[in-house]
Amino acid sequence: MRRQKRLAVLLAILILCIAAAVLISRINFEEKMTGTETTIIDVESSDITRLAWNYEEEVAFVYEDEEWKYEEDDQMPADQDLLAEIAENLSNITSDKMVEEPQALSVYGLDDPAYTLTVETADTVHEISIGDESFSDDEVYISTGDDYVYLTNSELIDQISYSLLDCVQKEEIPEMETVSSVSVDKEEAVEIVYQEDAGYCYSDAYLYYLKDGEDYRNLDNDSTEDAVSAMTGFSWTECVDYHAEESELEDYGLDEPDASVTVSYTDEDGESGEFAYELGQSGEEYYAKLKDSSIIYTVEQEVYDAAVNASYEELKPDEAILLDWDTVESIEIEMDGSTYSIGVQSNGEDEYTYTFDDSEVEFGDALDELENISIDPEEEAELNDNKAELSLTFRRNTEDYSTVELDFYQHNGTYCIAVLDGEVTGCVAREDVVSLKEAVNTVVLGGEEE
Repeated sequence: MRRQKRLAVLLAILILCIAAAVLISRINFEEKMTGTETTIIDVESSDITRLAWNYEEEVAFVYEDEEWKYEEDDQMPADQDLLAEIAENLSNITSDKMVEEPQALSVYGLDDPAYTLTVETADTVHEISIGDESFSDDEVYISTGDDYVYLTNSELIDQISYSLLDCVQKEEIPEMETVSSVSVDKEEAVEIVYQEDAGYCYSDAYLYYLKDGEDYRNLDNDSTEDAVSAMTGFSWTECVDYHAEESELEDYGLDEPDASVTVSYTDEDGESGEFAYELGQSGEEYYAKLKDSSIIYTVEQEVYDAAVNASYEELKPDEAILLDWDTVESIEIEMDGSTYSIGVQSNGEDEYTYTFDDSEVEFGDALDELENISIDPEEEAELNDNKAELSLTFRRNTEDYSTVELDFYQHNGTYCIAVLDGEVTGCVAREDVVSLKEAVNTVVLGGEEE
């Protein structure tokens, strides 16, 4: 035990000695600095003809014919705005401190500098090595090849913190004011159209439709809007290849794309346009490219999923019925062997008067129960000789679909089968149908139980 205590004391003394030595070296080190203001680079950014740096990798760009070009390959589309910004940032570099008698360059991280930078004009070449960060003031040590070491703001590193692919001019994804259609070419191709007051189905409350030949199938507004937004409102995550050869497309899952998307849209100026791109997957990454382009980007998974999963089953309505109640004049209800008729009169601004047997009644709660009934996408069932649980017929003041019928049939103790205008739409929770029946009974039977 005593030996362990002695070792602990010796270790603490050793740590203090090391700390003191570092502190003394810093004091000695800083004593050799002067507050001399030194101009490292001072040129007009428009006079710069070449930029080179080695952040992550060595890159070099030359300015020729009034544009920046990648020195190694002029096929690369260089981001002119970004390179102009880099040139502007590097056109003026100053130092506020100088080490007049530098120790070995290793002390400053300049024997093997983390970064190097070259700025050239027609008349001069400036080469700068960037070493370690200083002990304070958010500065870094730099060398220009003379006998001194300088300190400058560490933002210099940020100004060259670009890889080659960061400097690629990404292709534009257009600003789409409105989207009229999205076509997805895949194993089971789909075409989604947006149309207000289309008359394609029983309710103009639906805005999105799946075009099936000459027919249109209404889609869920919210989920379809989310899918369309994902396929049209995204941005490239990063560029991974600025010129992929045909033989390289397989690396990105784009030799045979999982989905090809074509968007028809109108911009804010009212001009129509078309935007087409392809999507693929390789490993855990999701890739995209414009239809006739060789530039490859990564995209978020939600973009890929929205396109690949687009289908009627994925996007079909999840509500049992969606009506504009302003168009409804009456509701006929059949349940438990009896038929009831509820009159509906619109008073504007979503206010309605309901009547039953010539008396005004409160029927809003029953309609709330109806609107809360939703399709369970996980449960499937076929309609055979199932017993009717509840039927509602909506009489409307419209030229088309003047009558809409919604039926619920018993399936099991948990679910009922919903049928809209003769078509099975899916299974709904039986307890929700029972709640609707109870709300109707509250009105037509004065609150008596079934």
